[in-house]
Amino acid sequence: LAETSSRLVESHERERMLEASRRELVAWVSHDLRTPLAGLRAMAEALEDGMVDDPARYHTQMRETVDRMARMVGDLFELSRIHAGALKLALESVPLDEAISEAVAISSPVALAKNVRLGGYADEGVAVRADPREFSRMIGNLVANAIRHTPSEGQVEVTGRARGDAVELVVSDGCGGIPDEELERVFDVAWRGSQARTPEADAGSGLGLAIVRGIAEAHQGSVEVSNSDGGCRFVVRLPAQVEVPRTV
Repeated sequence: LAETSSRLVESHERERMLEASRRELVAWVSHDLRTPLAGLRAMAEALEDGMVDDPARYHTQMRETVDRMARMVGDLFELSRIHAGALKLALESVPLDEAISEAVAISSPVALAKNVRLGGYADEGVAVRADPREFSRMIGNLVANAIRHTPSEGQVEVTGRARGDAVELVVSDGCGGIPDEELERVFDVAWRGSQARTPEADAGSGLGLAIVRGIAEAHQGSVEVSNSDGGCRFVVRLPAQVEVPRTV
């Protein structure tokens, strides 16, 4: 009876935390979508009234705002699937070196534009049992977050290796670190950190790291963050898989 009571208490506590998370998410959406929508309306009205000297610039800004909002909605949909337990994984063998190389290649133009050095490598023959699409999204979110918070001439490094019966993916940045009291909140919904780390025009959705945690846990893995050498070190651990056969 005591065990049953304990399980009920735990279940109620989980439900309470989920409800709090949902309310926080709704509050975040109402705030973070309202601002760009107001900007779009103001720019559209200025164009309609013929009060703009450079319409092409306004059109570009409007397109960029729409693109940011589309990414925001995509992140919101992904996180809602994670919270609802509806994230369906199609597991297969994913070579770690190929996944890291792809993530680095995709993010290289952004790093170059910020004058941030971006590199990555992994031990050969190491694979992880994962959903390729979700695993790629997880790495991409971590790398994008690292680049966003690393100043010009800083460095972001992505590494991967086997550790016993697990695979370890590490993303290190040069953000200057996170206050110790905020470290445990990094993966919370809509967390953007203190003013020192909060980006401006290139602000992310605030959902990227929450999605990283959700994807890692869906793969029976984990993610953690620590301060290291003037930056942050994000470590993802997932179940490993046997060596990947190489075709000649």
